[in-house]
Amino acid sequence: MYQILKNNNNDLALIIDAQDTEPDGPMLICDGGDTALLFRDWGSNLRLRDISPETADELLNAPSILVKEVCGNNIVREYAARIRKVKNVKSMMMP
Repeated sequence: MYQILKNNNNDLALIIDAQDTEPDGPMLICDGGDTALLFRDWGSNLRLRDISPETADELLNAPSILVKEVCGNNIVREYAARIRKVKNVKSMMMP
């Protein structure tokens, strides 16, 4: 489960469940479609599905996104992930 929110400064934030490992070179890979991939490290990636067209456009125009990993109401870790635009995200994912 995830949420993509925008704060008062129009900065994007991605809220996800806390993961077991620390991120290493995180990036959000997107193509403007309804699916994106959060690359946290070489062993931990999250597929984000059903992204709205409005949010997809905003992701394409943002250089980075703030990621907040939460457990219940507690923020476990926070970090910035640069946004990398690609031609086709789904072609990068295994079925």
